[in-house]
Amino acid sequence: MHVGDAARTAAHLVATARARGLPWDHMPLASTRTDWAGPVAGVQRAVLGATWLGRLAVAAQRHDVVHVHSATTVAHSRRAAPRYVLHCHGTDVRTTQYDPTLGPSVRRALAEAEAVLYSTPDLAEHVLPHREDASYLPVPVSVDDLPQWSPDTAQPRIVFASRWEAAKGLDGQLDTARRLVAALGERAEVLGLDWGPGADAAREAGVKLVPRGGHTEFLAWLAGSTAVVGQAAGILSASELEAMGTGAPLLLPTGLPLYAGLAGTPPPVVGGSPAAVAEAAMALAGGASHDPAVGRAWVRDEHGVEQAVDTVAALYAAIVAERQADR
Repeated sequence: MHVGDAARTAAHLVATARARGLPWDHMPLASTRTDWAGPVAGVQRAVLGATWLGRLAVAAQRHDVVHVHSATTVAHSRRAAPRYVLHCHGTDVRTTQYDPTLGPSVRRALAEAEAVLYSTPDLAEHVLPHREDASYLPVPVSVDDLPQWSPDTAQPRIVFASRWEAAKGLDGQLDTARRLVAALGERAEVLGLDWGPGADAAREAGVKLVPRGGHTEFLAWLAGSTAVVGQAAGILSASELEAMGTGAPLLLPTGLPLYAGLAGTPPPVVGGSPAAVAEAAMALAGGASHDPAVGRAWVRDEHGVEQAVDTVAALYAAIVAERQADR
């Protein structure tokens, strides 16, 4: 039973497992609402939470393993599912665990989990000090479900895939945006999502911001671009992987040293600095060739959801076997 989700990891894992006939299920959080100010909202939150906990308690009894996504979720799920696998996805251990108020709950979630997974290599330094047995599980992507790269040659466009915030390397994003706007001029549009605390700064840098839509629309937007610019934080999150999975060129304003030794082959990205991204974007907007099969193959080989299900299924089997051995 997967509880919650992040970067569609639970959705991908469960869909693929169920296609194999495995009895995996997914229980979303009670609500994604963040503002519960006021007495009425407080009552609504309490009712939703109590109902959700009751459903989770029943579901947990019917499943061998409860797999909780995000360490911050455990504060809510623990009462109904005290035995769990914890899957860390980013902000929960990178930021929240250092919060004076919320941090103890995150660290307790790490300590009490039957097993711990983390989704990007930068999280190792935040997880391993508490759980040296934690495992890196690359963000799973279902490449065959992605649209294939088909750029609009009549109107080239370079798009930023990530939200505009410090965790995504905001300064590097903005530096790249300014260089792109200056270099491309009228030859191509520079687009980004109207999302994140730095969105106004991106607009001031000359980026044309578009509203966030559904995930299907987002993927089509990536696949229809001339090139996609990834975050400047030195990791590949779901958006960058999905862009590569469509076959679109992925331009990064920074290097990826954390991936050395993790993948069979280096990620097929272009750039390494804001200036290099601008140069590559100019070439692509001018018609430079690009082989979409390379990125698609890399994502399938290194982040394919099939391999992720294999890994997680083996982990579940080991947990159940250990419980039986302890009886």
